[in-house]
Amino acid sequence: MAGNDKVEFRAETEEKAAQVVDQLRLGGINISELARKGLRDTLRETLSDEEKIALHQRYKNGDISDAVADVLIGDGIEEIEREREAFEAAKKIDTDGLLQE
Repeated sequence: MAGNDKVEFRAETEEKAAQVVDQLRLGGINISELARKGLRDTLRETLSDEEKIALHQRYKNGDISDAVADVLIGDGIEEIEREREAFEAAKKIDTDGLLQE
């Protein structure tokens, strides 16, 4: 996808369902916001843990923006960083005296 490409959906039934809910609510609903939230949630759900880690590394390298990382990983950014720090700290522990004979 080029930078200016739009994501387009052919979701006529879903659009009609959203219009029905919009008519029920006083003040309506923000269909565009629902679509963005749905896409964000779906993107996050489709990513494996390995993909999230790879995306986090790309984020740390500056290959993807904060905003994109937030959409794809969200709160997982802090979780991955905590786990990485714990892993690095564990690697530094002196294990020479911990071996059992």
